[in-house]
Amino acid sequence: MNIIIGSNHLGDDFPEKLQDLFPEVNFIKAFEENRQLKHIDTADVYFGFPSNEIVKRGSKLKWIACPGTGIDKIIANSEFLNPKTIITNAPLAHVTPMAEHVVGTMIGLAHSFKQLFIDQSKKKWDVNQWNSKIVELKGSNVCIYGYGELGKSIAKKLHAFDMNIFAIDPNINQPNGVHKTISPPKDLDVILQNSNWLIISAPLIKETENFIKKKSLLMMPKNSYVVIISRGGIINENDLYETLHSGHLAGAGIDATKIEPLPQNSSLWSINNAIISQHASALSPEMYEGRRKIFIENIKKYINKKELLHKCDLNKGY
Repeated sequence: MNIIIGSNHLGDDFPEKLQDLFPEVNFIKAFEENRQLKHIDTADVYFGFPSNEIVKRGSKLKWIACPGTGIDKIIANSEFLNPKTIITNAPLAHVTPMAEHVVGTMIGLAHSFKQLFIDQSKKKWDVNQWNSKIVELKGSNVCIYGYGELGKSIAKKLHAFDMNIFAIDPNINQPNGVHKTISPPKDLDVILQNSNWLIISAPLIKETENFIKKKSLLMMPKNSYVVIISRGGIINENDLYETLHSGHLAGAGIDATKIEPLPQNSSLWSINNAIISQHASALSPEMYEGRRKIFIENIKKYINKKELLHKCDLNKGY
């Protein structure tokens, strides 16, 4: 069995560790695309974030193991995939650091940490500038768009701040939790009318792409906030910029953008009341270890011809 390790996402020495664990398997260390292409025709499995060319040339692959959660780039080239190719991802490992990042971002926005850090660098002490400028989370309403495991983890943490949780998700028949309501996506604008915060934690799929536009953002009360934690491309970034620049929105936390890295000419860089965190929210040591364990467990299952964990449905997009 030939397995291409096409990414050093889980460490430069991960292929060697896998080889020690599974001596009967041939692991091909190929972090560069040109080396991957040399072996793609004889590979059974590809681990990594496959490029367009790898997906096109990988019709013989039996399994593509994505080390992350989002498979939107694979879906974009799914026409070239063999329908029998299994796609897996590695959910859940990212949930804790990303949910904690949301809380930190919200507090940072509410307490103007960005400006405080600037003042600190200038050795500036001006208490009066902050009179009535600090925002309390307690009692405010938060709309969580995307109520999967990440959305629920965010909700649990924000509930501890006595916030009112209103979820948006296609699956409205979920067990009772800390949320007050779960509404379908078509009701987003209704929920946003009373939402001080909008948290975007949905996957990027056909149904969510460019779903949130200026019309919806203007439904939010003035001086509200947006936090993008899952994927860029769900919210229209030009509309986000306009509602921030106009002062309708008080601020935004942006961990994911439609194009990454965020282009230097993007207008979002110029927004003073935005915290841009470079899609780094999940990158804790625990997250990496969780993803290693998922792939190792799936190799065991694959060798023993058992059902793999976290199989994706390309029609659903996750």
